[in-house]
Amino acid sequence: MSEKPPEVAPELPRFRPIPRRRRLLLVALAIATAITVVSMLLDPPGRPEHPRDTQVRECPTGRGVNCVGGKAQVLLLAPDAPSAAASAAR
Repeated sequence: MSEKPPEVAPELPRFRPIPRRRRLLLVALAIATAITVVSMLLDPPGRPEHPRDTQVRECPTGRGVNCVGGKAQVLLLAPDAPSAAASAAR
């Protein structure tokens, strides 16, 4: 039997760094893409104007209910006492 010579990996081309102008182009494209995506998320095109946007008014002096910047009534309920089953499980 004849021995086969060991296989030699093909020589790979040497690494060539990306030129500075190409890197600047890639960075500029990445920034432009990010700005475009963020602007589309914040204000999508073709979105109808919300009807409340035109009707909103600020509170007149001395009034603080049912207007922008007014106070809202909030009800706070006392928490129920824990049941005996809940405390026995621990």
